[in-house]
Amino acid sequence: MSDLTSSSQSPENRQSYRFAWIAMLGALTALGPLSIDMYLSALPSIAQEFGISTIDVATTLPAYFCGLALGQLIYGPISDRFGRKPPLYFGLVLFCIASIACMFATQLELLLIARVTQALGGCVGMVIVRATIRDCLSPTQSAKAFSSMVLIMGIAPILAPLFGGWLLTHLGWHSIFAALAIFSTACLVMIHFGFSETLTIESRRPLALKNVFITYGLLLKDSSFRTPALAGAFSYASMFAYIGAASAILMDHFGVSAQHFGVYFGINALGVIGMSQVNGRLVGRFHILQLLKTGSLLQVISGIWILFLALTGQDTLISVMVGLFGVVAGIGLTGANSNALALAQQGNRAGSASALQGSVQFTLSLCSGLVVHSLMFNVLTNLAIVIVSFTLISFGLILMISARNKRLAML
Repeated sequence: MSDLTSSSQSPENRQSYRFAWIAMLGALTALGPLSIDMYLSALPSIAQEFGISTIDVATTLPAYFCGLALGQLIYGPISDRFGRKPPLYFGLVLFCIASIACMFATQLELLLIARVTQALGGCVGMVIVRATIRDCLSPTQSAKAFSSMVLIMGIAPILAPLFGGWLLTHLGWHSIFAALAIFSTACLVMIHFGFSETLTIESRRPLALKNVFITYGLLLKDSSFRTPALAGAFSYASMFAYIGAASAILMDHFGVSAQHFGVYFGINALGVIGMSQVNGRLVGRFHILQLLKTGSLLQVISGIWILFLALTGQDTLISVMVGLFGVVAGIGLTGANSNALALAQQGNRAGSASALQGSVQFTLSLCSGLVVHSLMFNVLTNLAIVIVSFTLISFGLILMISARNKRLAML
């Protein structure tokens, strides 16, 4: 992997990535979302064992998002100071320990603490992977790499609910967290032998609390980072609003059984996989911004379709699934391209930029879930309102990027 480890290379001289390298990065990134998808169908079982309501147990989901948002802010500056590999060791070990704690939790408070700790460990992959790709590849190559990585990551939301449901049925909910501990251990072995450091010694930044806040402040002021990062975050949050409400919509609203929940949940993941592969083939033929705009528009139209169904009472499982498929599939275009645009000009502060980008994503995802459950309508209408609002904001931000680029071209 020495061909990918020189961050001092200029973008035009950087070499192409290998699929095995992307597969490893995809597995690391999937660790955080995997911890969400695998246990969704187990919420009622956990609630029954703890003697509380499913809604109470569902609070572990926003708690996990809080851990993801906070943890990424910590790992970014650390990875810019000590390199990309040391934080991976720490985060994966922490995730494994927290997964074991989740397995032995006997009450909600302990599970909440363990889930937040699990998120603090699991989010390390999200930060390091984005920064690593930025270290090694040009913006166009990065967009292709992110698209290839989604192919690996896309397997997680398809298989995770199915595997989680199988474990729940045969071994109980505790086994889900045991499986996560085993997976994180496998990732630890994989990065020890297969991951080479991508941040050179001369590119590392001093670590001081004051400098951390200054760096984050400068990033927020930098429109080349801020606008695409927010566009991607609002797009991403619309998908997580659906993930947070999936159990209520599919199982409660439409009566899908726990056994078949994973099938319907996984169908939407096929949209992300397919669209990300389309994106990978189109990058280079079309400008990244054009693809970003197309993905966002797909999400807007799909959200409006779901809202129409909800308000007119014409919602059926199939018609709503079509709309949800479009919302989730749009991430295949918005995710990779917004990441590439946001990190393109960040140089040796790519770790901090990646951390801030991820933190904003999950903060907005947390907010989207809270809004879905706080609105006064039924869960489907609430979700549709959030999806339309968030995707319209994302599309507006993308139009701002396009307008700015046209102004710069005229100078």
